[in-house]
Amino acid sequence: MKEVLLDANFPRDAEGRTYHVGTKAGQVANRIITVGDHVRAHRIASQFDGGKALFEHNSQRNFLTLTGTFDGVPITVVAIGMGFPVVDFFIRECRAVVQGDMIVVRLGSCGSLNPTLPIGTVVVPFTSFGITRNYDYFHPTTTAEQRASDSIEPYNISQPLDCDREVHDTLLKALEEQTPEVKDGFFHGAKAKVQGNVMNASADSFYGSQGRQDAAFLDANTNLIEVLEQRHPGISTLEMETFLINHLALCANNVSAEPEAPKIKTGAVQMIFANRTTSAFITPDEVELLERWAGRSVCAALASLSIPANKTHPHGVWSKS
Repeated sequence: MKEVLLDANFPRDAEGRTYHVGTKAGQVANRIITVGDHVRAHRIASQFDGGKALFEHNSQRNFLTLTGTFDGVPITVVAIGMGFPVVDFFIRECRAVVQGDMIVVRLGSCGSLNPTLPIGTVVVPFTSFGITRNYDYFHPTTTAEQRASDSIEPYNISQPLDCDREVHDTLLKALEEQTPEVKDGFFHGAKAKVQGNVMNASADSFYGSQGRQDAAFLDANTNLIEVLEQRHPGISTLEMETFLINHLALCANNVSAEPEAPKIKTGAVQMIFANRTTSAFITPDEVELLERWAGRSVCAALASLSIPANKTHPHGVWSKS
């Protein structure tokens, strides 16, 4: 920690920089793309006007923020890592430094449970539900009888939450308009494909809560995928962030009923890297193709989505002097 922080309830330094993301007002735009890793963030930022970001900051907690413009419209990319906790840091701390409305799009990888959505498909989920490990199920005081009677389950499965319909449709249209030609040998000879209106599940881990088997741990998840499909028929993808972004947007939007209160709209684009039915996994060259296609499409979609002037952050690193 390099700076003196103020207010233990919501720590910031004297200039207003947040504790984890490490940015202040004017460094994050109203339109935000969040990704998992730094390489993906830089690939997206290379699509900005001038081929680079106007502002770059890598915080001590390893949140990378890149802000620039696309077709003159300010856009920020934030690389946050993976999982629910970092989503919470990211959404709350960006909300704290951005005036007005926010549009947040998650651009990440996922696994496919749908045999009609193979590796190389880019999906635009409309709805997502959450999967969290129920720690009490594994507690030593929980009896075998309780577990056998299903009075306590190993995983909590939430109700689904939708993203914003306009954001979803705009993302889908942009991806369809920019679908690339695929090189020979990519995706086992299949064409690049985009699919909208998908049901997603976001888990609190990559392993146990996604039904992956690990003999070194007791996870009680051998039938988890079947349970997910029974509870939410139509589930197609699994990843680790989309549901919580939708949940936190809902919670922020419900703080005030005033029509002029700032709102958060959400959307997601997921690149299928793994096929859970065949155990196939994507190659690095295929990843780059998808990331460049999806990155440019998401930037174009965000730039086309309107935010009223009175609900836009007034000045920032994107402002012309």
